[in-house]
Amino acid sequence: MPIDFGVEVTRSFAGASPGSGEVACVTTPAGEAAQVVHCGPYDQMRGAHTVLHQWCVANKRRIGIHSLEIYGDWSDDPAKLETTIQYMLL
Repeated sequence: MPIDFGVEVTRSFAGASPGSGEVACVTTPAGEAAQVVHCGPYDQMRGAHTVLHQWCVANKRRIGIHSLEIYGDWSDDPAKLETTIQYMLL
């Protein structure tokens, strides 16, 4: 499964082509998404993913090929960690 790890930037930049192992400028996909914010330790995020899947089934929505996990600011207190999880919808 191809995975991009990123840092948000204010403008695009010239870089290596995706897949070359070097830094590349990529964009997140546009479109409608199902989203949930998980508050707490990273090892407990599975429940947030389950909720998104259940919402999609209940609302007859199909999940697309892209998903995102956006990690908030770091904290030594796991209860203060926030992760936004998005599934692009078809």
